[in-house]
Amino acid sequence: MTNAQPIKVAVHGAAGRVGREVLRAIDMAPNMSLVAAIDRIPQNDLEPLPVSVPYYTDARIGYTAAKADVVVDFSIAAASFPMVSLALEAGTRPVIGTTGFTEEQIAYIDAKCQEHNLGGLLAPNFTIGAVLLGTLAAMAAPYFEYVDIYEEHHEMKVDAPSGTAIGIAKSIAEAHPEAFEHNSPTREPIAGTRGGIYNGMSIHSSRMPGRMAHHQVTFGGPGQTLTLRHDTNNRECYMPGVLLAVRKVMDLQGLTVGLDKLMGL
Repeated sequence: MTNAQPIKVAVHGAAGRVGREVLRAIDMAPNMSLVAAIDRIPQNDLEPLPVSVPYYTDARIGYTAAKADVVVDFSIAAASFPMVSLALEAGTRPVIGTTGFTEEQIAYIDAKCQEHNLGGLLAPNFTIGAVLLGTLAAMAAPYFEYVDIYEEHHEMKVDAPSGTAIGIAKSIAEAHPEAFEHNSPTREPIAGTRGGIYNGMSIHSSRMPGRMAHHQVTFGGPGQTLTLRHDTNNRECYMPGVLLAVRKVMDLQGLTVGLDKLMGL
């Protein structure tokens, strides 16, 4: 891509709260051209979009008409998964912020990217700080035998634990393959209070109004604890990572999983 050839970008899930932020960010970004907004909800049923852009409820028609280089997807897994094949068939590289895919679905997306000789990116979180949290936690993991992960989100979030929390847990487990020590209480008057268990790590989820997204990792050892925490205050936090991914995906082959790969971490 040269300065004379802006990256043409479509947004799938454009009617959602994150989708609208992506529309704004792409519209303002240098060397990018916003060419399509795609969502299943008819445009007449929506609050006006923040920018003027052709709107499609049929993803296949949208990709064919827009001839986008990249599609940024923030929707739900049930809508995102079939969208990927349509995008790749149209020569459009997927940048996916949707979570909830199975390992089999991720392998299928990778195979489709390879089949079409195009790059793609799937990331559980596009927030630079959250990605760094996972990296720092993995660095600390070999030096401790106890760890708990806490994540807090707004009451409308559909999954628990969050994709980011699961990604952090996997990063920690890769750096500490043996299961962590895990205290099992002799008595548990209320079941489940130690949270979900992954490789000896307790993962705790909170859902309520008044917050957006918070992730914390606390390691414990003899006479000490180490706490790493990341907080987000609004959905603008995703945009630097999204713009980085849009630029980098043009040079990828196959599916890359995790924004950290693009950050050289």
